[in-house]
Amino acid sequence: SRVIEGLGKGAAHVNFRDSKLTRILQPSLSGNARMAVICCTTPSELYLEETRSTLKFAEGCKLVKTCAQVNEIMDDRSLIKKLQRELREARRGGPDKEAMEQMRALEEKAQVAEVANRKAEEDLKRMKDLILKGGVLPAGGASTA
Repeated sequence: SRVIEGLGKGAAHVNFRDSKLTRILQPSLSGNARMAVICCTTPSELYLEETRSTLKFAEGCKLVKTCAQVNEIMDDRSLIKKLQRELREARRGGPDKEAMEQMRALEEKAQVAEVANRKAEEDLKRMKDLILKGGVLPAGGASTA
């Protein structure tokens, strides 16, 4: 409850260690997720205080704002394509000094990514060949053929 209250008010620091539940839910509550809270109540007067407490908690949950975004995980090929696309866009931008520096940096990143991709593909091919031939992989994972 204190965590939800702190998140709703936009507190600078929220102590997720208040309870096991908030500790488990910390990644979801801290911003990069969509959050749905279902609160159950009863009309029985026997549980009036619990119902009141639950509704107060739900009201605090409505104040919590999160910003859900898709996490991008790229493999080497898609990274190379993205860098090449950025490079084309930088070239179209014009010959000003800042754009030229950005273009050079993107070219270097693309070259490094291509070299790393080629090396990874060669290592993979070597490992596949070794496995198919019945060889044993060395401790480092890459073969020394």
